[in-house]
Amino acid sequence: MTAEEPSESHLDSPVDSNVDSTAEPPPGTPPDVPPDSYLNARHLGLVEPSLAEVYDAIKEADREMNRAAAKRADAIYTAQRVLADVGRARAEAAVRAGGRRPPWSPEEATKEEFTCEVGALLRLPRRTTETLIEASRTLAEELPATREALSSGAISYRHAQVIMDQAWGITVDGDPDAAARARAVFEDVLVPDAEVFTVAKLADRARRVRERTHPETITARHQKSVEERHVVFQALNDSMASLYVTGDAEKIQAAYHRTLDTALTLQGPDEERTLTQLAADVLTDVLIGGVTPDGTGAGVSAQVNVTVPVLTLLGKSEEPGYLAGYGPIDPDTARRLAAGAPSFTRLLTHPETGVVLSMGRDTYKVPAALKKWLEVRDETCTFPGCRRSAKRSDVDHSVEWQHGGQTDAMNLAHLCPYHHAVKSYTRWTPRHLGDGRIEWTSPAGYRYIVEPSADMRPPRKPQPAPRPPAPVVDVWNLDPTPDDPDNPDDPSPF
Repeated sequence: MTAEEPSESHLDSPVDSNVDSTAEPPPGTPPDVPPDSYLNARHLGLVEPSLAEVYDAIKEADREMNRAAAKRADAIYTAQRVLADVGRARAEAAVRAGGRRPPWSPEEATKEEFTCEVGALLRLPRRTTETLIEASRTLAEELPATREALSSGAISYRHAQVIMDQAWGITVDGDPDAAARARAVFEDVLVPDAEVFTVAKLADRARRVRERTHPETITARHQKSVEERHVVFQALNDSMASLYVTGDAEKIQAAYHRTLDTALTLQGPDEERTLTQLAADVLTDVLIGGVTPDGTGAGVSAQVNVTVPVLTLLGKSEEPGYLAGYGPIDPDTARRLAAGAPSFTRLLTHPETGVVLSMGRDTYKVPAALKKWLEVRDETCTFPGCRRSAKRSDVDHSVEWQHGGQTDAMNLAHLCPYHHAVKSYTRWTPRHLGDGRIEWTSPAGYRYIVEPSADMRPPRKPQPAPRPPAPVVDVWNLDPTPDDPDNPDDPSPF
């Protein structure tokens, strides 16, 4: 049998008698493709609504989402322009009024009010909100073709973000016209690709196109980009987390290879950990207990707070512990941290009430015990949406001390330096509601309630069902001659 000849066994294979071999193939099927016995035109005709209608509905819904993203960007840009005019008007009024100037100018205060307003309204953190506002401006002023494609629904907001992320990097010091021309060329190439590429493929394409169209050399751009190096912590499930480091490519790559090389030296017949597990352990061990070549970090170790219920610590309960800045952790890890690690602050909680066993308050200066209690309660800045660690925030009197505010838990809360300034120099105002909850009122009149990160309240015990009230007898209006069929001759009590 030659390669061109059909297999004998294939010709003799049984055919399902229930399959209609004469059914017409679906429209558009090439003539040399045999009909699909399991999904032919008769089968597709049984689907209601038709698959084509369902697919069209999916596509139209996606385009509608894209158009909605463009509409949101337009609304944000419009509000931004209006408030910019408001800020200028406030600045002119301040100049006419004279007097002492606050650290933030009226324009700055109006801009930050707007940023916080949009962030709280959309439940976004500050940096994400600033990026969204800048993206809305960029679409309106610098990338008209991208905005048009988004408004028509042809591309998604994620595709538009890829174009904007790369376009933002096309800048030339002292020559904005050259940068604008380069961005126009870049956009003309990328927008048609965005209509057919996936987001990941478009991102790869955008990096290559940006490199070819950028007026500056990569050396000059790297010198500016290195200033943006940073570290990001991200909480994961099941007592896990990730650490992302962005910096010079050669340094990050060198750190990666050194971590891997060190992990390789630890492998052996008695080592049960995989290379990936060893690398993760090596890196965290060095970061927590190691030092830099110049000695920086000697004698310094990482510190975190772990809250452990007393019964969990004693092994009488499997209630999770609570790691500040992360959340619930398994009881074994909580017991290990509380028992032996000197770099961890141990805060024991009452097994019944759940409150910290000791705290204090006195005068304007916040006592150390109260600071620690507030740090565990708040965990982060208490402005809506902010995740800045309480360790890197200020303990602020919500009602100022000089205005009668007290130094106690119901008037103190953590605010990062930025939102501390927002509270002081804009019209955002906080109000404690009790139990660690804080209500913020925005300049536009919206109210947002921030819950404490750690619940420091006694647990609410179930209340017994109230007994029905005893019937009230109006002795002054009793019938003097009640009818009693069982005892008709019973005399009246009066």
